[in-house]
Amino acid sequence: MIIRLRNRTFDFSVDAPPSKSVFHRELIVRFLNGYEDYLAVSPEDSKDIAATKDCLRALRDGMSVLDCNESGSTLRFMIPVAAAYLVAKGINTDITFKTAGRLYDRPLDDLENCLKEHGVTLVRDDETRTISLEGRLTEGVFTIDGSVSSQYVSGIMMALIVLPDSSINVVGTPSSVHYIELTQAVIDKYKNAHHDDFRVEGDWSGGAFLLCLKELIDGDITVGNLDRDSVQGDKTIEDYLEACGVDELTWDCKDIPDIVPYMAVVAAFRNGKTVFTNIGRLRVKESDRVAAIREQLETAGIRTEETDETLTVFGSDKTFDNDMITLKSYNDHRMVMSAMLIAAALRADLEIDTDEPLDKSFPGLRYIIKEEFS
Repeated sequence: MIIRLRNRTFDFSVDAPPSKSVFHRELIVRFLNGYEDYLAVSPEDSKDIAATKDCLRALRDGMSVLDCNESGSTLRFMIPVAAAYLVAKGINTDITFKTAGRLYDRPLDDLENCLKEHGVTLVRDDETRTISLEGRLTEGVFTIDGSVSSQYVSGIMMALIVLPDSSINVVGTPSSVHYIELTQAVIDKYKNAHHDDFRVEGDWSGGAFLLCLKELIDGDITVGNLDRDSVQGDKTIEDYLEACGVDELTWDCKDIPDIVPYMAVVAAFRNGKTVFTNIGRLRVKESDRVAAIREQLETAGIRTEETDETLTVFGSDKTFDNDMITLKSYNDHRMVMSAMLIAAALRADLEIDTDEPLDKSFPGLRYIIKEEFS
């Protein structure tokens, strides 16, 4: 497909999509507090949110198969949540999680080790690419290494809502600590006896793409539905964009892995040299995002380097001589958006295999592409 960005001047307004991070947590915490509303899938839901809704309905209805699709958040949250729910409700149903895409291959080791200490083993079936829970969860102190994934910590935190005699012990320095704070904020919200306020704020990850696009196009984009008081870590994109326009910049990405591809594109066209640190976790997302963003940028003539935990992007003032650039999506929503940013910066049209991965996090962007970029 072709996305038209060449020599265009834009002037439009757009809202950031609902925050997936808040949405997942609101759905799960609300469900565990006895509310079974808001579980119907809406056409406006991203695929990840639809997956969490599907899993919660299946759990409510006593079904044994929970389909996580490609959603890493859904799987990492629902493994401890489902194990705890079965115990709290006295249900003996065995649970199997279905996966799609690269989800089955993404790591779960530390979560698996934590749950094994409490009687639950994760059994993998390489042929069907499913993960089953074996055993029944026992209460107590759940010790988890927070430096590996904040989602492990958040999943256990939510599971403890229905395990009142248990607690969590987080060791190591937590990664993406803002997401843990977000989980605690949603849990605290529902500690009152009754709460009707189901509210999902705008997504700073999707908003980061829009703000970077605004930075790179000719014209202006007004971005709405972003809460400046949010605890979402990705709101640091505003600080990053303000810091750009320099010869050299180093940026720690430990707490903001989702927006690194967008930041890397801006770096290529705004800075002389930018070093992004603590980027190792980008390799085990929907794609290897380190390899993917390097390939996209190098197709545009931008030099990059990497180590295990750093990505270096060198700025270039070379003129792009073609009217169109051809980039891959890698079946990854973030990489579709980074490809759009590259084409916008080059003032070139974009040829890309598909924009369908956008349904994972920002389905509304596909409509914006049809209206503004076609």
